[in-house]
Amino acid sequence: MLRNCSQKLSQMIISELGYEKYDREILEYGFEILLGMTFKFFSILVVSLILHTLPETMLSLLAFALIRNFAGGAHLKTYASCYATGVCMFALNGLIIKYLPFYMNHLIIVSDIFFIISLFITLKWVPAGTEKKVVSDLFTRRKLKGITIITLGVLFILTHIFYFIGNYNLLKAVFCGVLEGMFLVTPLGYKMLRVSYH
Repeated sequence: MLRNCSQKLSQMIISELGYEKYDREILEYGFEILLGMTFKFFSILVVSLILHTLPETMLSLLAFALIRNFAGGAHLKTYASCYATGVCMFALNGLIIKYLPFYMNHLIIVSDIFFIISLFITLKWVPAGTEKKVVSDLFTRRKLKGITIITLGVLFILTHIFYFIGNYNLLKAVFCGVLEGMFLVTPLGYKMLRVSYH
């Protein structure tokens, strides 16, 4: 379905704007990614509305996406498996965050320890590539490491703001998103998804 839509959209752009034929594959690929991400986002949004976990799920998704965008990490091999895993993972995040109680003093300590571990994960494995996207340029690797460290710093500060204002669900949301994003950067994350590490 996504492929058909992306082919039709790219054909429409080619015929309307007069792009050369060799641009068609690039346009189709871009539209397929855009449509897939949009569909997955709205599915997660609808599920979180049904479960009454909208703020928790969306903040968890945002933290995950920020980490994932710069750190990279393991990817599932098909869109269907990525879609199903993503929707289920963030639905589960929302439920855990909203309904599973945590002792907050312990959670902030665990969160702080994990952010420190995340710095080591970043220095060791970021950016984590895939078979199709390997980042080998040294300048780009250093830049992505730096941006990931800054992102972790901002999210760390955010968790402490939520802790001090007493919004513990949002603290848990940021923690869950970062935890999952950083896990998929590690070789263990690749092994769990059964993809090769690059």
